Amino acid sequence: MTTFDIPSLDDVQSTVPESDSLPGRCVPYHLSAGEGERYQLGGQLLTVIARPQDTGGQFGAAYVYGGAGVETPFVQHSDEFRFLYVTDGRLQVWLPGETNVLVAGDAVSIPPGTPYAYRMLAHRTRFLSWLTVGDGHSWGAASGTATPSHVFDISADQKVSDARQSELAAQYGVRVLDLEKKDLPSSPGSILPQSNSAYVLRAGEGDRWASMDQLNTYLARSRNTDSTYFAMHTSGGKSPYIPLHFHRQHTENFFCLEGRLLLHANGKEILLTKGDFLHAPAGTVHSFSFASHSTQMLGLLTTGVFEKFFEYMNRPTEAHIHVEGGDMTFPGEGFGRARAELDLEVVGPPPTTGQ
Repeated sequence: MTTFDIPSLDDVQSTVPESDSLPGRCVPYHLSAGEGERYQLGGQLLTVIARPQDTGGQFGAAYVYGGAGVETPFVQHSDEFRFLYVTDGRLQVWLPGETNVLVAGDAVSIPPGTPYAYRMLAHRTRFLSWLTVGDGHSWGAASGTATPSHVFDISADQKVSDARQSELAAQYGVRVLDLEKKDLPSSPGSILPQSNSAYVLRAGEGDRWASMDQLNTYLARSRNTDSTYFAMHTSGGKSPYIPLHFHRQHTENFFCLEGRLLLHANGKEILLTKGDFLHAPAGTVHSFSFASHSTQMLGLLTTGVFEKFFEYMNRPTEAHIHVEGGDMTFPGEGFGRARAELDLEVVGPPPTTGQ
């Protein structure tokens, strides 16, 4: 098993986030849309934005970009969960007993050992791929060809034979399966299951909690991922920074889906727009604010120790969109409970924009 050097909290807090390069160790960093390690792979562009060595072995992440007709065989991962979030186009996904067509905002969660396959149905389809180990992306990188390009080449041939691809897959805990893609019933995709079974979640669905002009929607909960991570979609209007804080036991990862997201990390202010990503490992002193109306953010947090924060700070709702001009009172009681019970250490007031 690979071991990774985990910096101390002091080391993390003293590191100013790097921009547009992978650090090779578990410290804060930021990538603009399109940056990362890029590989051509069977008509797809795989852009790796987080590797196990960048995250202390906690996860890997990549954007997958391709054109209509690109597809994969059935595969299964031996020891890692996979979470896909579609940002553009249409993606057909096969899971045991069901076939689903996903559009922007839809998500799918795939536990270890679950066979699945996908086919891109629209030109310029793109999705975020999250793996709780990251080995699957390493397999993709090993099977593909490094490229300086930021767009896919639909005519690119797969340069690795099926036999060699299966051999490479086995090295990274992935198994290629010879299964037929059948038309099967689709899932309603409206609720999160109570276990770690595979599921599809349609845009806007999930467990929803609201307050302070924001809507927070769980796309994956700890019960769905064996507590390895949880996924939160947040949408809202302009909002001020929250108090500066850090965490000792978990990592936060911010993906800007729409609008403008301001992150303050270890004294550096960073603006995220669509496709940008910031990794804030345990120890990072940080805060965020929404700098434009109708901003959307995807948060992927490892592990699941901080999940209850959003319930302490919000109230349950059946709404599918945030309410503008609602109750802007800061939930002090919930925040106090979070500080007492959860992995939250406040170190200062909200930062000033432009600081």
